[in-house]
Amino acid sequence: MKYTAITIVSFTFTSVTAFFPGFPGYAPPKAAQSNFLSEQIEVGTMSLSPLGFGTLNLPLDKTQDDANALDVMKTARAKGVNFIDTAEAYGFGKSESLTSWAAEEAGFTIGAAGVEDGCYIATKFAPVPWRPGAESVVQACQASAQRLGVDSIDLYQIHWPDIIQPLKSIGIEKRKDEQYWDGLAQCYHQGLAKNVGVSNYGPTMIKRAHKALADRGVPLVSNQINFSLVRYQSSLETIKVCEELGIQVLAYFPLGNGLLAGKYDLNDKSTLPTFPKSITMKKYLKGSQTLLQEVQTIATTNNVSCAQVSLNWIMKKGVIPIPGCRNGAHALDNFASLDFVLSEEEVERLDVASMNSMEFSSGGFELE
Repeated sequence: MKYTAITIVSFTFTSVTAFFPGFPGYAPPKAAQSNFLSEQIEVGTMSLSPLGFGTLNLPLDKTQDDANALDVMKTARAKGVNFIDTAEAYGFGKSESLTSWAAEEAGFTIGAAGVEDGCYIATKFAPVPWRPGAESVVQACQASAQRLGVDSIDLYQIHWPDIIQPLKSIGIEKRKDEQYWDGLAQCYHQGLAKNVGVSNYGPTMIKRAHKALADRGVPLVSNQINFSLVRYQSSLETIKVCEELGIQVLAYFPLGNGLLAGKYDLNDKSTLPTFPKSITMKKYLKGSQTLLQEVQTIATTNNVSCAQVSLNWIMKKGVIPIPGCRNGAHALDNFASLDFVLSEEEVERLDVASMNSMEFSSGGFELE
């Protein structure tokens, strides 16, 4: 990955539930350059800010959607955040339409490389069982492009490996990953997608996808995974392989479903999520106290929020975090992680605390 001077963008997500029912031998991912916040990251044909945002967390209530999405977009543009991630699975395509509308209303120019106030929008194909193969990817890409109001999508990704196998319990499993990769290649060669990527791919799958696409003359530019201070050890091998192959890692759930944002307190029930999520959150809060205390200490030292420390740590690893943003205020807090730089000593302290913390396994996929 190359780095050239510039600034940054970020986005948010909406629900995917309708679509789907430790490596101690590896060295930690290398830290980015100390002045990384003033640089853009070259990913395929895109020049991305070191931080983006996802649209999953925008509310589904129509009365709130437009205003919140527009506030997030305006905040992103003001902070130089130029990378927005969405998916057809978020609100059955609604998120894509909302994202495009809000970006343009906020003054962004979608997919305009090198243009001031340009932004890049990434979206994803949902590999559900009733989609038979390559043509499904092409058709879905065309539909997403229409909802986004573009002729060619900046970054088109496969949302997860073909792991939803309804008949697996009776011994029947038919994976269509190869066909989906062929579909990605067709989207690229037909000009429907400027760049292609994958999501939730582990070391084995990322190597296979990289080779399959390379054989078709297509560069695989990104892999989006669940990565954070509470999802560190299990991601190391995947990140190592991606670095070796020149694939940019994008991090969803960079705040561990809110665990790293400093908003939950074991001693204050009013801060905890509702049942049954509260049971899971209590477990991880208890298992992550040393890490959370370290995050808080570093946040206090730098006069920043816990969320900003957690996001800055990810950027120091050369990974692009894409936190969800519910509204403009939430976005502003996340984007302020661009306004300071953790010291190498602080990064090392967080590494150690993370390695000794309970691994967060709620949400996302197990990488294969």
